Amino acid sequence: MGVDVNAFLDAIGGFALVAGALFALLAGIGVHKFTDPYSRMHAAAKSPTLGLVLVALGAGLRIRTFGAAATLVLVVILQLLTSPVGTHLAGRAVHMRVKVPLDGPDELERDERAAD
Repeated sequence: MGVDVNAFLDAIGGFALVAGALFALLAGIGVHKFTDPYSRMHAAAKSPTLGLVLVALGAGLRIRTFGAAATLVLVVILQLLTSPVGTHLAGRAVHMRVKVPLDGPDELERDERAAD
């Protein structure tokens, strides 16, 4: 009485797909519900990245071919490289255009004044 490995991998893959979709849904809800730009950027950057990684993992476990796995790994690597850079640039643009009340000292403004 053995365990069917394919059924087990399909079940884990399905769970990862659903969990990734839920993280993407939570990101959308967070972007809609949060009020200040920095909270919205956090919701738009962190959750979808984890969601995409889980969806790619789930798809890789369900498809189980080398070509699909290589493509999914490339997609995840590119997402992990571009998401932080895009969020950083959006944060700097928001900081330059919108005055948002901060909890502590504005270190970016201090550094920009020191560079001038």
